[in-house]
Amino acid sequence: MSPLPRAFARTAARRRHLDQGNLLRSLTLVINKVPGGINLGQGVCDLDTPSPLRDGAMQSIGGADRQLYTPYAGLPELREAIASKLRRHNGLPYEAANVAVTTGSSGAFFAAGMTLIDAGDEVVLFEPYYSYHGSTVPLFGAVPVAVPLDRQTLAFDAQALRRALTRKTRAVVVNTPGNPSGKVWTRSELEELAAVLDGSDVLVLTDEVYEYMCFDGRKHVSPASVPGLAERTLTMNSFSKTFSVTGWRIGFLAGPAEIVEKCGIVFDQVEVCAARPMQRGVQKALEQLPDSYYRDLEAGYQKKRDAFCAALRDAGFQFQVPQGAYYVLADYTKVFGDLEPHPAVLKMIERIGVNAVPGHLFFARPDGVRSMRFQFAVDWPVLEEAMKRLRSLQA
Repeated sequence: MSPLPRAFARTAARRRHLDQGNLLRSLTLVINKVPGGINLGQGVCDLDTPSPLRDGAMQSIGGADRQLYTPYAGLPELREAIASKLRRHNGLPYEAANVAVTTGSSGAFFAAGMTLIDAGDEVVLFEPYYSYHGSTVPLFGAVPVAVPLDRQTLAFDAQALRRALTRKTRAVVVNTPGNPSGKVWTRSELEELAAVLDGSDVLVLTDEVYEYMCFDGRKHVSPASVPGLAERTLTMNSFSKTFSVTGWRIGFLAGPAEIVEKCGIVFDQVEVCAARPMQRGVQKALEQLPDSYYRDLEAGYQKKRDAFCAALRDAGFQFQVPQGAYYVLADYTKVFGDLEPHPAVLKMIERIGVNAVPGHLFFARPDGVRSMRFQFAVDWPVLEEAMKRLRSLQA
């Protein structure tokens, strides 16, 4: 590759950490080249899409809508459908004005950060954290601060958060259910978080993408529904995982109407609007799918979790059974020894043609991390073949 022209030799400091490359995506390219390879790395959610989404999008394209920009905050009908869902399922007293449609939860997070976070601010991430949260915070000019959850139970450690808070702390990010850990925050933990933040102006930014995947009778609690957090929380979410449409990129942020409007104006500068046909498809799904759809989704994922965790145990992996979401963060030392995570994943691809995500991507200080993250959001035949291959590691 020829050297860059002098004019392009310098890039913005806020994005240079991205030059390290994206192992999650690069390993997807690796597994895609393996004949019969199974990608349990990137959480692409390779399942069927409910028909109301497809029908709504196709009707929009086929002439039901003129294909013009939507309002930057989203189609009014979709905003109302999301607000109705938030009232019914999340206990949040929101109207359409409290909602702005974005390109996935990532678009919501970026719009919120650019609106509310200044250069030099600190943003707390609970570790292990979603790697894109960690890599996006520096793009705001802010500093990510990792606060570990309890290593054995993943419980919220209030004292650890108190020690991490400074005058520069601007926001705390709560991901429930969590990626990569599968942690589901309890109401009592959220009440404890509210007590820690009481008297401060620290924001709570929540990512609730996996809200309909809580297992063993657990219930999703939106932080914005908890007294003491309601007045400081901006909720971010996406329909990528609920409706198996990761490529559609339709999400939203919700909170006080004035702040949602300001975030929407920032989103307008970046994206103008989310794609109209995709918005229309999600609107129709929210309006037409019965509540049994969400219950069945949860039950189906719990069944897959149980089967997949059994296979991982048989293969020699060690892990905490995820409370929600569709990931397992597993220690592999009894399977691959003391290899670092990236080489361990490459070795697994070589041996059995199954991919995962190196676990060090979810930690601020990766030294000593010996884990990899699997996702199980695939059809049963694919999952069964993956489980067979994993069990063969002990053969």
